[in-house]
Amino acid sequence: MPLLKRKPVHLTPLPSLSAVLQPIPASSSTSDPSQTQAPAQLTHEQLQQFMPPDGKDDAEQLEKLLAVFRGEFTNGQTTVVGKKSKGKAVVPNSNMVNGESPQDGEPSATVQEDPAVAWRIHDRDCWYIPETGEIFTDYESYSTRKAFYDQQIFQCEVSGKSSMPYLDALRSEQKEIRQLHTRFPKQLKKAVLSTVQFQIEGKLENLADKIFERFHNRFFDDERVFVDVQGDKYLARIVKTVPPSPSLTLIPSTSNGLTLETHPLAIDLNLPSEEVLEKDDPGQYIYIVKLVEDGVEDDSQENALQVTADKISRDRINFSRTMLKRFIRDCVERDAAVYSPWIVKPAVACRWGIPMEMSESTRLFISSYRERQMGKRKREREERLGLNVEDEEVEEKPKTKKQMKEEEKRMREEEKAKKKEEERRLKEEEEERKRKKQMKWPNEDLLVEWSEEDVKVRPQLIKTLPFGDQFEKFLNSWSFLNVMGTPLNLSPFTIDDFEQSLYHNTSPSPPLIAEIHACLLSVLIADAASGHSAVRPISATGRQPEDDRDYWEGEKGATTETLSPVAEKLAQSWKDSEIPLRDNRRGWEAALVGCLWERASLESLPNFLDNILHLTFEPKPAPTRPTWSTGPSSSTSSSGLGLVPAKIPNRYPTLHHLHKLDIIAFLIELVGQTERVRGFMEESIAALTEVRKEQVDVKREVRRVQAEREGLEPKTEDVDAGEGEAAMDVDVDVKVNGHINGGGEGEDELEDELDTEMRPPEDDTYSALSSPPSTDQGHHTQTAASRRRAMAEKARERAAEEAMHRERAIKEREEVRLSKYNASEKKRLLEEEEVLAAKLKTLDYEFRSHIWTLRSKPLGLDRFGNKVWWLDAQGSAPMLAPDGKLAYGTGRLYIQGIDEPEETYYLNAANAVLEGMGVKEEVKSEDVEKRRKMEEGGKLGRGEWGCYDDVEQVREFMRWLNPKGIREKDLLKALTFWQPELLGGIARRRQVMGLDGQSEPEEPARRTRPTRRAAGDDEEKGYIGWRNRRAGGKE
Repeated sequence: MPLLKRKPVHLTPLPSLSAVLQPIPASSSTSDPSQTQAPAQLTHEQLQQFMPPDGKDDAEQLEKLLAVFRGEFTNGQTTVVGKKSKGKAVVPNSNMVNGESPQDGEPSATVQEDPAVAWRIHDRDCWYIPETGEIFTDYESYSTRKAFYDQQIFQCEVSGKSSMPYLDALRSEQKEIRQLHTRFPKQLKKAVLSTVQFQIEGKLENLADKIFERFHNRFFDDERVFVDVQGDKYLARIVKTVPPSPSLTLIPSTSNGLTLETHPLAIDLNLPSEEVLEKDDPGQYIYIVKLVEDGVEDDSQENALQVTADKISRDRINFSRTMLKRFIRDCVERDAAVYSPWIVKPAVACRWGIPMEMSESTRLFISSYRERQMGKRKREREERLGLNVEDEEVEEKPKTKKQMKEEEKRMREEEKAKKKEEERRLKEEEEERKRKKQMKWPNEDLLVEWSEEDVKVRPQLIKTLPFGDQFEKFLNSWSFLNVMGTPLNLSPFTIDDFEQSLYHNTSPSPPLIAEIHACLLSVLIADAASGHSAVRPISATGRQPEDDRDYWEGEKGATTETLSPVAEKLAQSWKDSEIPLRDNRRGWEAALVGCLWERASLESLPNFLDNILHLTFEPKPAPTRPTWSTGPSSSTSSSGLGLVPAKIPNRYPTLHHLHKLDIIAFLIELVGQTERVRGFMEESIAALTEVRKEQVDVKREVRRVQAEREGLEPKTEDVDAGEGEAAMDVDVDVKVNGHINGGGEGEDELEDELDTEMRPPEDDTYSALSSPPSTDQGHHTQTAASRRRAMAEKARERAAEEAMHRERAIKEREEVRLSKYNASEKKRLLEEEEVLAAKLKTLDYEFRSHIWTLRSKPLGLDRFGNKVWWLDAQGSAPMLAPDGKLAYGTGRLYIQGIDEPEETYYLNAANAVLEGMGVKEEVKSEDVEKRRKMEEGGKLGRGEWGCYDDVEQVREFMRWLNPKGIREKDLLKALTFWQPELLGGIARRRQVMGLDGQSEPEEPARRTRPTRRAAGDDEEKGYIGWRNRRAGGKE
């Protein structure tokens, strides 16, 4: 049945037969007129006794009513024979049914030829809705019900689709139910329904879980399953089921009076699971299956496989816990009485041959179970209320041996059952713990484990914020003025200056207030001058403007009739020209009055009449005796009412600060729809696209530079290998920067020296030596030869050493040159990387500026869904001041409390994760509330705001965040990325505001910028010295 607000829609009750039928005396079939008058003596009460009874249920009543409308009751007699139990008037002491004889084959009965009464349909129209079977006797009820069904407020109970008309939701349910019955295994339907029949279980989900545990590994003949063959799954059909023991097929019917040929004990949930597993183990069954390929079954007997239950599985699309719950929910019903059994619907039971009559044993079991549970509830209630009264001591008779043995046996069984229950509970808890340990992180924040003993409390928030419950409007107004500063020609200003300017109540108005109003009004004037239609508040979009302005009246009694003489002139002249820059925007107050009179209404700005009255007239009435200055004038009617016109510039500062905020918010709502602001937003979209492209290019350059720098870093393994190769290849000639690597030139010099030493002198002694030597001469000759060889060897060694020295010197020079080159390259790459990092940071600032122009988005969400806002450097407000230092707008980190729909969403998301993991536990709203009270250190209400304005508080808040949660992981990442700017802005504000005492020596008292000082002011406040440097498009 379609749902409305998660509850079923109740149909309109069917009308009674007495509402559509009227009993009348029956006319006689004879022509004797005297006989027709006899029944007319029956009174109205006697005629009502013959009214056919209403149906026992809605289906029978609907059939009776439709039989009436089909014409079975016309002219006081029935013309169409219906069912004997429907639409018939039974006359006492007669078996005649509304003037018709029984059907052939039925026992004969005494027939009354002339019935005492007949029926006719009331002369009225009835309306029928065939989709729901509702009948209405008046058109108003019918049309109201049809209009109710046409509303898109209903939800399909099966699929969960919402925002649908009733009939669409009904058709969606019928479609889903047909699909459910088509997918659910046909062979399993009778077994499941037989198991459900006459079962007592509080929740249908628990009953479905028990049945799933019984049948997820039990299969039946002709069922299509997946078979695991050598690690691959194939579609197959079960041809035959072979039980482990033939005696199982002879087991009598179970406790609910039903039995199955296969798995007979599985349908009896009253038997313990251990006993069923022991007597009917599904793992012992043998299933003969045949593979199905491309939808065609292989009929050959050779391809039949014998498998066990552990090799078989069902398609999860057709059989799962969810599908089983939906199937059971659609096929069963239950009485509203406590501890009533689940009963299969009659039509479904007839379809699958499930008996509807409860056996005597089942009836006794249900009755005794209900009595035990009711007694238990009664005792628990009496114990809870303290109503137990000790029974009087009654002398008990001594127990017999048989009774004592039975009691001992019962106690042992109870102890055994308790032990099994405790073991089962511990096993389930252990499985739950294992499932939770298998959870991958980061995950849903509400699922992150926590303990009451070790609670980490969030730092205390500052909840004392300006303007009370209007703080959000104040914050949005300040944010818009800073984001749209470029199209408004308005310089950025801090939220503290904005607050103090609104609180300012002495004349003249502060420059900041004057510039805000002048810039907003100038945009409206320029938009009207460009030929665009007058913008209206967003709340008035799609509405026709009201024409009852003459009857408007403010809360303080201001009327349009009173203000019209003054405000009409200003409304006609305020758009003539833009407000000049000189004399502190002189004339902006009058233009404001004209704008309010023309554009405002009591719906968009409820106090605008009172505000105009306050701005244009003095608060005190005129003197009782008229003077030349206060006498009546024909030009104004306000003087006749005792009001004294005032100078508007002197009256604005005395306006209440909340009314000032309402006026600025109203002007912002108008300006936000002008062509200039929309054009600025379109420019931001184009600029945002360019910034994204440039970010991609810069990041690519950063990766390139990092890769080059890593290439210059020597690797340990490569260095060792390089040294070994250099030692082996000393003699290889390799030119490096024009130098020869090796000793080729040294070898040529060594050979020349050897030739010179070994060559004999060209003189006469050569001939003497060439003659045959004597003994002394031979010894001398041998000594000289060995000496020459030694000298040659030393010369070779000396030459080799010199060559090695030269090689080492060349190599050292090359290493020095390479090290210098690498150092210069590293320095160049580091400088380039720093430049790219600075450029990337600037692009991040630009990206934040443009994205904030399009929409406001929090930094992230904490574990409970509270929004975290950092509003500095957004839109037209720069991140850096002209002097290069960090600028600040709020100097705070704001936190906004979660709304109720979001809280419900995150709670459902956490439970969906648990359900997907198969964990039966769920996260409850009470647990979340308890955790919030313990961890938040001051819980925020729905939409309530708080803030941090100290650096250490923000750091403690970051330490409080847990990165195992998906929301807090993203929030901590964002806070870490913007941490220097965020903390720098907070510290800068505290320094400017003097919240931390004296400023540091290196930054002497520059809290008040020189540009804020005006002539003659010794101690100027920050908001008094503010100047609009963008006025007139200077920036």
